[in-house]
Amino acid sequence: MAESQKIGVAGLGNMGSALARRLLASGFSLSVFNRTPGREAPLVVRGAVSTASAAELAGKVDILLTCVPDGPDVEQLILGKDGVLAGARPGLLVVECSTIDPLVSRAVGEKVRAAGCRFADAAVGGLPKNIDAGQGVFMVGALESDLPIVRPVLQSMGQVVHCGPPSYGVAMKLVNNLLSQTIQAADAEALVLGAKFGLDLQVMLKVLTASAADNAVLRGRLPEQVMSGKYDAGFTARLALKDQRLAHDFASRMGVPLFALSQTRQLLTLALAQGRGDQSVLSVAAALEDVTGAKLVKE
Repeated sequence: MAESQKIGVAGLGNMGSALARRLLASGFSLSVFNRTPGREAPLVVRGAVSTASAAELAGKVDILLTCVPDGPDVEQLILGKDGVLAGARPGLLVVECSTIDPLVSRAVGEKVRAAGCRFADAAVGGLPKNIDAGQGVFMVGALESDLPIVRPVLQSMGQVVHCGPPSYGVAMKLVNNLLSQTIQAADAEALVLGAKFGLDLQVMLKVLTASAADNAVLRGRLPEQVMSGKYDAGFTARLALKDQRLAHDFASRMGVPLFALSQTRQLLTLALAQGRGDQSVLSVAAALEDVTGAKLVKE
C-alpha cells in the first residue's frame, strides 16, 4: 500500500518518466512537470496531475524528485525563476536523482536547506526498464533523519543503498558509471580485436563468459545489440560521455589519477563524432567496427 505523501517528479526524460510510471503503478499520488511540454501526456492518462512550472509542482507535494541531464539543469530547475524553491512549502523534501557533479549537488542542497526545506540525492542505477520492473538501484546521500521519509518511495522502484550524507549518493554514481562504462568499452575493444582476426562472436562470448573476463554486459545487452545492429538508447553515448567528464573532473579534484579508465572518453568521443550520440553507449562497438573494418556479426 502506497504511503500517504504526495509525490512530484520534475524532469520527464527517459529515466524521469520511468520513475513517474513506477510511482503511479505503486499507487502514489503523483504530480509532474517537464520543461518541454508534451512528455507529461502519457503520465496524465495514467493518473498523474500535470503542473505548469516547477514552482507550482513544489507547492503541491511533500516529496519532489528531480531528474534532469546535468548540473546547470538542476540549478535552473531548483533555484531558478519559477523553480522549485520559488513555490516550495517549508519542509518539502527535494530528492535529486540526476547524475551531476557532487559539488553542485552539495551547493544546491545547502541552498534548499537554507530555504527551510530538506534535501537528499538519490542517483539512479539501471535502465528505465529496470525502474519499470521495480528493480532499480538508488544510491542515496541523505541525513539519517530524512532517510525514513524517502526510503518507502524509493523502495517502490528498487533497492536503496544509503551511501552517506547528501552528495555521497551522486559521488557513488560517478564511481559506478566510470567503472561500468569502462567495462563496456573494454568488452567492445576485445570483441572487435577478435573479430578482426577472424574469431566468431559466439565462440568469443562462450569463452569470455566462462572465464575471469565474464561480466554482465557480455551476457546480455552487448550481444543483443551487436547481433541486431540496433543500438537503441537505454542510456545514450552522449550522456555517458557527460558522466565520464564529470567523473574525471571529480577525480582530478580529489588528486586521483585514472590511468586504466581514461580511454573510455576517447571511444565515446569517437562514437559521437560518427553521429552516434543518441544511440546506446554500446554503440562504441559499432564505432570500432567502422574504423577497423572488422565485423562482429558476419553478413
